[in-house]
Amino acid sequence: MIDQIIHHELVGKLPVSPMDIIRLFVEFTEEASVTQSDKESIISAFRRVIRTGIGCVAEQDRSVSFEHAVTESLRARQHRRPSTMADLRSYANRMLRHRQYCDIPLRNMTIEHCHKLLHSYFGYTPHVFRKAKAVLHSVFSYGIRRGWCQTNPVKALESPPVYEERIVPLSGTQIRSIIRTCREEDLVCMLPATQLLLFCGVRPGEVRRLRWRDIDKREKVVYIEGHASKTGGPRAVPLRGGARELLDYRRPPNEYIAPRNWTRLWRRLRQRAGIKCWQRDVMRHTFASLHLKRFHNLIQLQEEMGHRDCNLLRTRYLNVRHVSSSTARRFFS
Repeated sequence: MIDQIIHHELVGKLPVSPMDIIRLFVEFTEEASVTQSDKESIISAFRRVIRTGIGCVAEQDRSVSFEHAVTESLRARQHRRPSTMADLRSYANRMLRHRQYCDIPLRNMTIEHCHKLLHSYFGYTPHVFRKAKAVLHSVFSYGIRRGWCQTNPVKALESPPVYEERIVPLSGTQIRSIIRTCREEDLVCMLPATQLLLFCGVRPGEVRRLRWRDIDKREKVVYIEGHASKTGGPRAVPLRGGARELLDYRRPPNEYIAPRNWTRLWRRLRQRAGIKCWQRDVMRHTFASLHLKRFHNLIQLQEEMGHRDCNLLRTRYLNVRHVSSSTARRFFS
């Protein structure tokens, strides 16, 4: 009698028939390969599957779309420098331009999705592919922290090898031509910044953030604080060679060392110096090669250039084959 009452109450409330429930239970026992004759074991297994499934559905509901994750990841990094944010937005916008990925829940994005996205739209050069991969990796890392996904599928992707062009350091004649050009009347404002680039190995972006207060005349160093450093780590670089002239300047402490119209003047300086083949960051590479030739100290060079380790110096920055000891000595004296 009690069984009949319970059966009647359940049938009245369930949206499916008892026969549908039986079929579902039979399918479960077949798919799960349940062979136990013990009724309690079968029911316990059925309950675990139901609870696991409910948990998976709840996790799916907590996820967000790929487009939303990309947008929120950028918003979380708004404290970065404007130039860095512009670079990140450029790559993110190119990813979101392809609408077939935008509405996919971040939790459902697979290795295949990420592989196709990167190789289809960022695979034309190894450099662009690596940068796009780093941006995509950061989106999933942020999603993991927010609980929108559990894994980062970008970790499983391999990057194509990058074969860097071997840098040829500037010759003594070219160095003298650059300094001589900087002393011309309409380019003399470029001289202090150029001396930091060439004789201290400071990055162009860092030079444009330095002020005269960062020149310590007592210690004879230039301090590159965290807010000015590319990597965020502060360092002090000795003023050697032509950079010693910076100790004689009398400028307001809060004034920037580099002029405002840097880009236009920098282009004019390079053209007027008469160097036809100007490789990217050639001044910084020249400093590194001459520094190693003169001081034979890779750890010291790494610290002065602001690298996290020596690997990049060994694989790309150094080229001492055509650098003589006498040239390195004159450069730093």
